[in-house]
Amino acid sequence: MTDGPTVAVVGVGNSIMGDDGVGPTIIERLEGSPAGAADDVRLVDAGTTGFLALEAMSGAERAVVVDAVETGEPPGTIHEYRYVDGAFETDVPEMTMHDVSFTEAMVAGRDVYDLPDEIRILGVEPADVSIGDELSGAVERAATELIDVLLERIDGASTMSTATERTGSEGDS
Repeated sequence: MTDGPTVAVVGVGNSIMGDDGVGPTIIERLEGSPAGAADDVRLVDAGTTGFLALEAMSGAERAVVVDAVETGEPPGTIHEYRYVDGAFETDVPEMTMHDVSFTEAMVAGRDVYDLPDEIRILGVEPADVSIGDELSGAVERAATELIDVLLERIDGASTMSTATERTGSEGDS
């Protein structure tokens, strides 16, 4: 067992760019939940800094990263990617931040940070990433669903579930 928290939940994104702020929004909402007060949970809004996201995960047994991820699916679709033993199990869309992409940071930081053996990335398909501080309807519904999923995982799921893909809307933006 590590000296760090059991689980680190890291929100990635720019909260003033509409749906790109889904990660920070989820962290803010989790901070107001019982999970936010738990000693074995670390909640971090990493903004758009890849290495801050890695630092937030360092020392945790498990980690979940939440971000907007564009793949061309309908807005609100939730994607899940698994990073195990230094590599992603499937192709992952580029998650670009201002300093370096998250995937580049993961590869570069593997030897520097004490990263969990398994990291899950929960990506939400954005509808609108223009300037604004509110989530679109589709991403808002997906965020509510993701909070429920995260609370279940934080509350003692012994392992993280297998990869899934869900649609949070039916063409709504």
